[in-house]
Amino acid sequence: MRMHSLRFTSPVSALLVLALTGCATTAPGPNDAAVEADKLTLELTAQMHLEERLLSDYELIAQVSAQLNQNNIYDESMQPRNKSQKCLLPFLVNNDQGTVALYWDGACHKGYATGLGRVVRTENGQVTTELLAELKPHEPHTLYTYLHYSVARAESEVGTSFLQLSSGKLRGHSATLGYSYEDWAAGHYDLSYRYEDTTNFVSATKVVDLLNGESSFILAYPNFSHDLLEAHDNVLSSIDRTYRLLEGATTVGLSFIWLKDGRILVRDNQTQQDQILSQSSPKLTELNAHIAQLKAQVKERTDDIDAEINAGLAQLERYHGQKCATPQPLFNGDNVNHICDYLRTTREAMAGLKSARAAREASLESYRQHQAQMLEELEEHLKTLRSAQLTAIH
Repeated sequence: MRMHSLRFTSPVSALLVLALTGCATTAPGPNDAAVEADKLTLELTAQMHLEERLLSDYELIAQVSAQLNQNNIYDESMQPRNKSQKCLLPFLVNNDQGTVALYWDGACHKGYATGLGRVVRTENGQVTTELLAELKPHEPHTLYTYLHYSVARAESEVGTSFLQLSSGKLRGHSATLGYSYEDWAAGHYDLSYRYEDTTNFVSATKVVDLLNGESSFILAYPNFSHDLLEAHDNVLSSIDRTYRLLEGATTVGLSFIWLKDGRILVRDNQTQQDQILSQSSPKLTELNAHIAQLKAQVKERTDDIDAEINAGLAQLERYHGQKCATPQPLFNGDNVNHICDYLRTTREAMAGLKSARAAREASLESYRQHQAQMLEELEEHLKTLRSAQLTAIH
């Protein structure tokens, strides 16, 4: 899961520094503008071809995966360590090294885990993941999960995830709300709304910065992803929005930064060269339409998942009523039940956000007062200049 938006992390060039500090740049002449337009047309054409190639690679991945028999996800070796009777947990398989162990606090029936319960996954004896899972007797070969907690990243996702194996094929989806406890504790208040089409290996994520008013829209495939950041509501940012394309974790092709002063910075991620665009282009119009379409795809997937998020929260409360009054450790070293702690840690995180918002409002008010003072000083300076000019005339 991704709890934060992808941002531009490579070193900021001198051009970007100039752009963000508002320094003037020389306007291109007619010939320069024509050369600039021709160059941009070639670059954007190459960008479209790159995206077409990545999309073609994804379609090949999906085609090959659809032909594979996925029955091996029912790993008979994944018997919960704390159960003496056979109690298979489907879809939770071992790793290649065989160092994974599972624990389950729910019921068992006819050799399978059943009902609502907590799953703890360890690797080399260290807890890596906790899940609130449900296996329904009337839905064979099906797993529902309502809370996923990554211990290493201190990240949680709550909602409804569904996986089903039918005729050797896997289908399912996930609709979740997530955040990182560690990020929130560090003052980064990102909240993610994610819809994953498990059948087709595509996910759409909307990340909202609850403190700064920024939003990210991420459309991710197995081999590449689109990343759009909107920062126009962040009054302390000189950036309006950004867009980039990633192959795996590497930013490829061109990245774009729209500045609030109307200019556009374009970075070539292969050469690390930047250029500032000072005029509109038909190709940029096409790019803007393409980005708007990508954002619409993400919003279409993530704007209507509240019902599934609330269903997951209801199951979380149900588990709380059953097990959290006196939580029982599943093994030696099972010191924290993150499912039982979820509501408490969420309340603490929200209290931190409330405090951070109050501090930000105070900071913004100080910023506004400083700006007003600077304007007053500038006006006084201009009055002095005008007075000096009048004296010189007389």
